[in-house]
Amino acid sequence: MTTASKSLRLADTLAREPFAWPGGYPRYAVTSDGGCLCSSCCKTERDLIGTTTGSDGWNVVWLAINYADKELACDNCHEEIVAAYA
Repeated sequence: MTTASKSLRLADTLAREPFAWPGGYPRYAVTSDGGCLCSSCCKTERDLIGTTTGSDGWNVVWLAINYADKELACDNCHEEIVAAYA
């Protein structure tokens, strides 16, 4: 599996399931450069994520849960990623 296909698979998962189950905790995508993307941007920026080179800021490497960071925001659209325990 290529870097782009792994990245796209994770982004598509977040776009379909923005909350973890069980628990309903808000999730976000973590990129290889340490950035984060919200579920909406994973949906709207699908073309960039799907053609990532791995070092361009669009390489999604894992999905994480925002438990308590009240200042976490998407690095693309700057919308708040809601904390589970705000």
